[in-house]
Amino acid sequence: MGHKPTRKRKRFLLYIAGCLMGGFLVCGCTTRMPFPGDHKPVTAAAQHLSQGEFMLLTGDYENARKESCILLEQFAGQVDDRALYLLGLVWVHPDNPQQDTYRADICFRRIVDQHSESPLVAASETWLAWIARLEQNEQFVESIKTASQALEQRLKIEEGKRIQLEERLQQMKAIDLNLE
Repeated sequence: MGHKPTRKRKRFLLYIAGCLMGGFLVCGCTTRMPFPGDHKPVTAAAQHLSQGEFMLLTGDYENARKESCILLEQFAGQVDDRALYLLGLVWVHPDNPQQDTYRADICFRRIVDQHSESPLVAASETWLAWIARLEQNEQFVESIKTASQALEQRLKIEEGKRIQLEERLQQMKAIDLNLE
């Protein structure tokens, strides 16, 4: 009464099962779980770098700056580009009370000039462009403040002239009333 499943359908399921088993076999052979003793030892430079990054994230800018300076002095040549980048981030951070865009600019320029093969060059160039734009904005704000101060002085002078004219008008009105 019912119809028999066709052979094509049986083969299709067999192909799917074979592909899955082959995929699991390939994946299982190419990847392995690391053994407990297989990890790389954490170097002192990497430890200072991670401490400095953590301090930057938590807002401890002075100690983050110290960690990056330790990296540059004691571990010269190992992670200089990352230490300079960290130092630049410390100096440019907007919440840092000792923010210094000039020093940040120097740090990012050193990465671009001295570590041209570093993966941080693109990020450093972006920060350099941002700092340049920030300095342009600061100059624009200063020019606006100067213009504003000049306008305020002019306004005070004009206010003084207006008061003198009003007093003179009152005097003339008084003279007009006396004449009538």
